[in-house]
Amino acid sequence: MSGKLEFFFDYISPFSYVANAAVKDLQAKTGTQIVFRPIFLGAIMRETGNRPPGMVPAKGAYMVKDLARCSARHDLPFRMNPLFPIVDTRKLLKATCGMASDPIRQQAFIDICFHHMWAAEPALNPADDTSIEAMCKEAGISFEEITVLAEESENGDALKTNTADAISRGAFGAPTFFVGDEMFFGHDRLDYAAEALAAQA
Repeated sequence: MSGKLEFFFDYISPFSYVANAAVKDLQAKTGTQIVFRPIFLGAIMRETGNRPPGMVPAKGAYMVKDLARCSARHDLPFRMNPLFPIVDTRKLLKATCGMASDPIRQQAFIDICFHHMWAAEPALNPADDTSIEAMCKEAGISFEEITVLAEESENGDALKTNTADAISRGAFGAPTFFVGDEMFFGHDRLDYAAEALAAQA
C-alpha cells in the first residue's frame, strides 16, 4: 500500500504530538507519503465555533490522563505544556512551511518542535524568542534561519492557505487527516485512513 496522507497540525495541539509519531509508524509500515500541512488552530477554532478541550474542566481532566495513555502507546515522553491551550505558535508554523521543499529537514524540525512543546524541560513557549532560541541551540539549528523563514511573506501565505484549505474541507480541529477528499479527525482514526489508502491502491 502507498498513497498520500495529508496531516494538518498545530504545535499547540498535544494530540498532534501523538499523531506525529503515529503517522511515521503508518509510513514505515505502508510506504504512505505523508504531506505535512501546518495550520493555525486558533483561526480554525474561531471560524468553526469550536473550543479547546482544556477550556471545559471535565474534558481537560480526562484529556491529561488520555494523553498519558496515548503517548505511552507510541513510546513518547509527555508532560503538559503550562501554556495550553492558548499560545501563539505562528512563528514556528511559518518556519515549518518554509521547509516544505525539503521534507526530511522539515520532518526533523517538526519532531524538535513537538518534543520541546510536549516533553522537554523547560516547556517551549513558541511565542517567546528566548525560548525558541534555547530550543534551537539545544537542537543544533540556526535560530537566525528560523526567524528569517518565519518572516518571509510566502511562508505566512502558505500557513494561511493551509488553514483556509483545512476549513473549506470541513476541518474543525487538529490533528486532521485527508485521504483525497475523505477527512479523518484524531490520531485514533488513522486505521480508517489506512483503509482508505488501501482502497485507492
